[in-house]
Amino acid sequence: MKRSNRLLILLGILIAITGGLLAVVVANGGGGGTTTGPAASPTATPEPTVQIVIAKVDINLGDQITAAMVGTKSMTLSAAAALGPDTYSSVDQVIGKIAGGKVTAGEVLVASRDLLNPGSMTDGQDISGAIATGMVAVSMEIDQTNGVGTLIVPGDHVDIILSVYTDQISLTNKDAAGNQISLTGGTQVTTKMVIQNRKILATLLAPEAAAPTPAPAANGSAAPIAPVPTTPIVQFTQRHMLAIIEVSPDEAELIRWAQRAESEGTQNYVDLSYALRSDKDTTQPDVVTPGITFKMLVDKYGVLPPDPRGVLPADLAKGIQW
Repeated sequence: MKRSNRLLILLGILIAITGGLLAVVVANGGGGGTTTGPAASPTATPEPTVQIVIAKVDINLGDQITAAMVGTKSMTLSAAAALGPDTYSSVDQVIGKIAGGKVTAGEVLVASRDLLNPGSMTDGQDISGAIATGMVAVSMEIDQTNGVGTLIVPGDHVDIILSVYTDQISLTNKDAAGNQISLTGGTQVTTKMVIQNRKILATLLAPEAAAPTPAPAANGSAAPIAPVPTTPIVQFTQRHMLAIIEVSPDEAELIRWAQRAESEGTQNYVDLSYALRSDKDTTQPDVVTPGITFKMLVDKYGVLPPDPRGVLPADLAKGIQW
């Protein structure tokens, strides 16, 4: 074979090998060049979840929350944030608190909406669903003396004590000389526990007075701001409170009579007072109490009655044995 023919054959083999290598490079992406195939989709990161406290059963206004009433469920972080900052993450945070309204099973518990503080109530909120069948709700004004320091909160059970003044018999007579003798009867108080084991549905406090604006400092700088306690403290300020209480219809009549007993012109609330019951006694039967009059104080407790001989004429007083 001629030398020139062998060179042509060798050149053809080299060209074929080079073409094959180029085809492999192109098939593998061209060594980092732009590809025409679709790009791979990134894998989405799942959103974190948190635990949120929910009602497992229907909860009524004034109910004290127990462990059996609540549970938790998982919720995405964004969904929990949309509910606001006052949700709960543990059932321990709500056990023992008082429901401030109707909470249906499966609903998330929110502090500002579902749990009551003393004296708080949302305007326009319906509380009729919290009243037991056959019962009614009435309001009573109490103060820190007859209302257990105004420490009453929704869900408490109380007894109601009635105190009224009763007119005593007055005496009018004449002595031997014909002089008229009068002994006024006056009034005496009689006290009796008339209603027992009734539930407080809601409480309303009077609005707090606005704090005075501090005067600016002498040098013109802002006055120092007084520290405010983070936990409200009940002090003896003679504050008043309205308590909405669940009673039977005849007990509602008794309460209304007592509220108007001493004065026809203005409301009167001084004759009714609360006795707070233990939360362990809400299922106990009513007790029988004797009530108290002044005579019972003398007979049972040995209280000394006043000596009538100090106000009677001598000829009548001498016949009275003391």
